[in-house]
Amino acid sequence: MKQPDRITNAFTSLREQMLSMAERITGNRDDAADAVQDAFVKLWQQRERYESTSHASGAGMMTVRTTSIDMARRNAHRANVPVEQAADAIEESTNEERTLVYQQVRRIIDNELTPKQRTIIDLRELEGLEFDDIASRLNTTAANVRVELSRARKRVREIYRNRKEDIA
Repeated sequence: MKQPDRITNAFTSLREQMLSMAERITGNRDDAADAVQDAFVKLWQQRERYESTSHASGAGMMTVRTTSIDMARRNAHRANVPVEQAADAIEESTNEERTLVYQQVRRIIDNELTPKQRTIIDLRELEGLEFDDIASRLNTTAANVRVELSRARKRVREIYRNRKEDIA
């Protein structure tokens, strides 16, 4: 079996377990998905090191764990708000504020992301397509779509946070 197949097989077979573990650590499904994708990229870059799928699986679980811990530590400075308070804050925000935030995020997507990332975000978030459907439209793999979506979301979050900090 080729080395890339070992990594892909390991992540495919353990994806739900990895997501579950990452979500327990990060406390957030989106961050968990990002951690799994980041771990996949890290292992992919070192794919020649793994002699078997089981070796890649073990390394994958450990990498997801450490990536999730790192992400949780980085995000620890964010204020943790109970869901009820967050819902109240959303209710209190005006349509104008929501429209302004949407416009800011849309500008980031349009101006800061690659064309492929823009397309993937639009197909996934606006049209609600599944990863396999997006992959077939873009002539790529579902795994590649997940990686690109994760990178795009991460970039949008970073740019948005930085712009908010610059204003404050």
